[in-house]
Amino acid sequence: MGDIGFGVIGLGMGMARANLVHELDGAALVAVCDLDEARLKTAVEQNGCKTYTDFDQMLADDDIDVVYVLTPSGTHLDFTTRAAQAGKHVISTKPLDVTFDRCRQMIDVCAANNVHLVADYESRYYPRFQHIKVAVDAGEFGDLLFLEARCKWWRDMDYYKSGGWRGTWKYDGGGSMANQGIHLLDIFLWLAGSVKVVSAHAAVLNHDIETEDFAFAQVEFGNGRLGTLLTTTNHHVGNAFDIGLTGTLGSAELVRENIQVAFEADDRTEPKTPLPDWPKSAADDMVRVLRDGAEPMNPGEEGARAIELLESVYKAAGLR
Repeated sequence: MGDIGFGVIGLGMGMARANLVHELDGAALVAVCDLDEARLKTAVEQNGCKTYTDFDQMLADDDIDVVYVLTPSGTHLDFTTRAAQAGKHVISTKPLDVTFDRCRQMIDVCAANNVHLVADYESRYYPRFQHIKVAVDAGEFGDLLFLEARCKWWRDMDYYKSGGWRGTWKYDGGGSMANQGIHLLDIFLWLAGSVKVVSAHAAVLNHDIETEDFAFAQVEFGNGRLGTLLTTTNHHVGNAFDIGLTGTLGSAELVRENIQVAFEADDRTEPKTPLPDWPKSAADDMVRVLRDGAEPMNPGEEGARAIELLESVYKAAGLR
C-alpha cells in the first residue's frame, strides 16, 4: 500500500498539522483547503501540496484518503458529514464537536459510510501520558485514590475576538474547559474510566465572553473515589497543564513536559511497564488503521466521552 493521502481543511490551527502530515512516514499531504490565500501560499511553500478554497472540490480529489478537520469546533459535524459521504476517512481536532449529540451524529455518519473517525486529542499521543496510562493499567500505582487535573492558562480578549467564534456556545461549545481543558478531561477519562460529576461551579471572571473563563468540578470515578478538574484562562503564570494521580502503591505528577513518580515499595523514578508501540499523533493513528488494519487509539467514540463529561460539568454548574 502506498502513502495515505491527506487533505487538511482549516489552516489556522491546521498549518502545524499539515506540516506534521508532510513529515510523517506512510502519509502524504495531498492538499489543503482554506479561504485565506496567504495561508495557502505558505502551505505550498512549506509542503508543495495542492490548494483549494472550495471544500467540495477538495473532496473530489481522488488522491485524498483522509480529511483532517481543523476548523472552529461547532463546524466539525458539517465537514465530517460531507467528507464521510464522499468516502473519506476523517480526523477531527479537539473537541470532536460542541455537544454530545453532534458528536454522536459524527460517529453515526462515519459508520454509515464505512469510514473511520479519529479524534485528535493530542495529549493522548504524548509518550509521557502513555507511560502513565500503561502503568495504571498494569496496577503499578495500585488502586486509584485521587486524581486531579489543572489547566490554568492566560488568554486576553484579542484571543477571544480573533475569528469571532472563541468563547461562544455555538462554535466553541464553552470556554476554558471546552477549549483549553478538554485535553485534560480526555486524559482524566482515559486514566480513570467512568466519571460522574458530583458538583461544579463555573463563571466569567475577567473576560467579555458568553461562556466561562473559570470552571471547577468535583467528580467521582469508577471505584467511587473522588477527583477534581479545574480550568481557567485568567492565570498569567506559565500555562499550567497538570495531572496528579495518587494510588495505594504510588503517585505521579505530570507537569507539562515532565513526569515525577514515586512508589511505596522502591525508589524508581519511572514506571517499569514497557511503553507499547502506540501512535504518536492522530495522523500516525489513522495511517496505522488504514495501512495495518490496527484499531484506532482514539476513535470517535472516545472523543465523544470527553464532551459528555464536559456537558455534565456545565449542567452541574447551571450553564447548560
